[in-house]
Amino acid sequence: MSQATSLAVLIMAAGQSRRMGRDKLLLRGRDGAPLLADRIDTALATGRPVFVALPDQDTDRLKIVRATKATPLFCPNASLGMGHSLSDAIGMLPLDLDGVLIMLADMPALTTQDINQVCAAFGPDCILRGGTQNLTPGHPVLVPARFLSKLDVLQGDQGAQNTLKDVPTRIVPLPDDHAAFDIDTGEDWQLWLTRTAQP
Repeated sequence: MSQATSLAVLIMAAGQSRRMGRDKLLLRGRDGAPLLADRIDTALATGRPVFVALPDQDTDRLKIVRATKATPLFCPNASLGMGHSLSDAIGMLPLDLDGVLIMLADMPALTTQDINQVCAAFGPDCILRGGTQNLTPGHPVLVPARFLSKLDVLQGDQGAQNTLKDVPTRIVPLPDDHAAFDIDTGEDWQLWLTRTAQP
């Protein structure tokens, strides 16, 4: 990948945390930082521009984003599902990007190195997906600019996978379960706290 390649990170943080029963992105990790703040810091450490998709007028999450160098993107249709949020957010990104790495805000195991590893494999004609060592697809997903228009039609809880299924895709294997572990329930969060406890 050329150093001149312009890639941005889009953090999807517009969900409603229905399964958790409270806002999981505000949960504080072992270091005291909210999950959303940690994910933003991890993305910003790549040196790339970072955008955060938020529910319209979501004050608590917005305060976290405002305290960083990330740019908030308000998704007025967020309540209708991730498909709408993703479509809204993609439409607000700068037009001169070569590609966008889409990262879910509830995946605490992804590291800056993981993001850089996926970005380093960028090519304009192929979607890249983080995956496990046995090549099970996961996240993040790096979409070249030429395919971003396909995401304009997303609706409801429809993710990008079905819309992009006919586009050439390659898996970039990441360590352990970094590409697969997410926080959906209180049990997931407790597991993460246990994993990150000091020995």
